[in-house]
Amino acid sequence: MVSIQANTSQAGGSDSDSSVFSFSVITPIISYSSDTEWILDTGATYHVCPNRDWFSNFKKLEGCLVVMGDGHPCTMEGVGTIQIKMFDGMVRELKEVRYVPQLKRNLISVGTLETLGLVVSIKDGVLKMTKDSMVVLKAVRQNNFYYLKGSTITG
Repeated sequence: MVSIQANTSQAGGSDSDSSVFSFSVITPIISYSSDTEWILDTGATYHVCPNRDWFSNFKKLEGCLVVMGDGHPCTMEGVGTIQIKMFDGMVRELKEVRYVPQLKRNLISVGTLETLGLVVSIKDGVLKMTKDSMVVLKAVRQNNFYYLKGSTITG
């Protein structure tokens, strides 16, 4: 639940258009998200995943850290490829995925895909990434997070 409160009273007790607003925001707790879903993240530098058994190929790393958005470091134990069956039945490889076991969510870096030539469009709660005229991946918005329409291929 997100709560936004605005206090518009001035020091003298009068309300006015020139008043100073103060906002408090309570961050929503996302309880419906499962650890098998992928979230498309415009703020992520890398694709990251905490599930080691999802990698179709894997290179172990030692002594590597990744710094989270809140500033705390997590150990990056490896990098590799994960196969995902997309909304249209196509199987695509997500490459250079960082294995970070401390994470709680799987993140796809929108910026990383954009640097590879994919174009991002968002309309009516649907995020699409296209290459030329082909839709490569699609995600739907739930509580302001974009969840990939697809599933990870394991085993």
